[in-house]
Amino acid sequence: MDLLQVIVGVVLAILGWVIGHRFTSARDVKNSQRSIRVAALAEAYKVLVRSGIDGVMVKRDAGGAVVNGAKPVEDAIALVHLYGTQEQSTLASNYATQISTEGGGDATELVNALRKDIRENLGGYDVEGQPRYLRVTYQDTRPSK
Repeated sequence: MDLLQVIVGVVLAILGWVIGHRFTSARDVKNSQRSIRVAALAEAYKVLVRSGIDGVMVKRDAGGAVVNGAKPVEDAIALVHLYGTQEQSTLASNYATQISTEGGGDATELVNALRKDIRENLGGYDVEGQPRYLRVTYQDTRPSK
């Protein structure tokens, strides 16, 4: 009888370890996927907000050279299509359509949807109201020589 109790105890311990390992592995995979998704959407959010702050995607620098800021926005839209929800993908498509047909667009709804989703995934709540972003520029007031 003692041998049977030992065998049952060992079998239950092994079974408990296997089940625990499966749940832990599944949780780790899900956490990794969430981390990758949040990082990608956060990058897209940052690029879209910067585009809105700048107000223009393609411009000339002080030397007259063309600076193409559209590439990061194009990449951000692709990231939203890859990692975003159906709603976010639809909003990204709408934004891309606005840009292609009207020469510009408003990404506010998309940015708000991304921010809400990212904050929820990080365990927080979305902010109330429309956030204000900041753009600081330098204006040289010294007399020209």
